[in-house]
Amino acid sequence: MRWSRRALVTVLLVFGAMCGMGLAQSGSDSAIPDEASPPAGMVHIPAGSYEMGDSFHEGCPDERPVHTVTVSAFYIGRYEVTNDEMAEVLQWAYDNGRLEVTPSTVKNAVGDPKELLHLDEDQCRITWNGRAFGMKPAKGSGYPCVEVTWYGAVAFCNYRSEKEGLTPCYNLGDWSCDWSANGYRLPTEAEWEKAARGGATGRRFPWSDTDTIQHTRSNYKSSGDQAYDTGATRGHHPDYDDGEYPYTSPVGSFAPNGYGVYDTEGNVWEWCWDRYDGHYYANSPTVDPRGPSSGEYRVVRSGRWGYDAFFSRISGRRHGWPGGRKRMGFRIAMSADE
Repeated sequence: MRWSRRALVTVLLVFGAMCGMGLAQSGSDSAIPDEASPPAGMVHIPAGSYEMGDSFHEGCPDERPVHTVTVSAFYIGRYEVTNDEMAEVLQWAYDNGRLEVTPSTVKNAVGDPKELLHLDEDQCRITWNGRAFGMKPAKGSGYPCVEVTWYGAVAFCNYRSEKEGLTPCYNLGDWSCDWSANGYRLPTEAEWEKAARGGATGRRFPWSDTDTIQHTRSNYKSSGDQAYDTGATRGHHPDYDDGEYPYTSPVGSFAPNGYGVYDTEGNVWEWCWDRYDGHYYANSPTVDPRGPSSGEYRVVRSGRWGYDAFFSRISGRRHGWPGGRKRMGFRIAMSADE
C-alpha cells in the first residue's frame, strides 16, 4: 500500500519518529538517490518536525510566533551555488537556445523574459566574451555566485534539471512550481531553516555547541554590538577583506552544521522559494508550508559578509524584490523520493 505524503507524516508524528526516509512524491518515476546516496553536492534532510522562528525573542517581529513545522524529507545543496556551477549551467542553457545574453545581462529566452544575472555589476564574477561564459580571476572559481535575481536562481534550477535529464520544477512563463517534478528547485523557507539548524534544537546559530559567533566560524562583519558576537576580530573577516568586492569566502571554508550543510549563517544572502509576508508565521500551515499565495517580494535567508551577527541568526528573515540581485546567492534543493 502506498501512503500519501500527508498521511505518512501524520503517522510519523503519532509515533514520534524522526524519519530518515523520503516521503512519497507523486508523478515521479525516476530513480532519485536515497538517503545513503544523495545527488552530487547535496545532503539528505530527514522528515520531521522542528520549532521554527526566534526562540530567543531578540529578532524582528516577523520571526514570531515560534511554531511547530513538519517538513517532508528533501535534499539540499551542501554549499551555496558557485560561480563554476553557474557558468557551466548558463553555457549549456545558451548553447541550447534557452538564453539571450548581452554584455550587461542574461535573460531567459523562453517564457516570461526576466533578468537572471547582472553581468555589468562589479561584484558579479561571471564573464561573457560573446560566445562563452567564464569567471573573473579574483573571487571566481570556488566562490559563491552573487548578483543573481530570484528569477535567475529559479531558471538555474530548471536548466540544470534539463541538463541532467530531470523534469524541471518551474514554469518560466508564469514562474509557478510543479512540486511533483523530480528536478532541482529552491528550498522553501521552512526547508531552509530546518536544514540550517542541522538537527539542533533551540539554537541561535547553525551549530550545537554554543550560541555565540566568531570569525573562526563564519564570514560576517563583526561589530561587537551583540553580546553573542564574541570574536577577537572586528569588521569584515580578516581573511577575505582583500580590497576587492565581494568579500566572499570560498564555499566550505568553515565547519558544517550537524547535517553537513555549510555557510547558512553568512557569506551571501540566499533566495528561497516563498513569497514574503511579515505576518505569515501567525497562520502558516503546519505541514510543508510554501509561503503565501501572493506577494511582491521573495524570502531571503542566511547572513552576509557585509552584515553583522544579528543578521546571521538562523531565524532571521529578509526579503527582496525578485528582480533584485545585490549580493544575492542561493543553494538548490530537491524533493526526496519515498
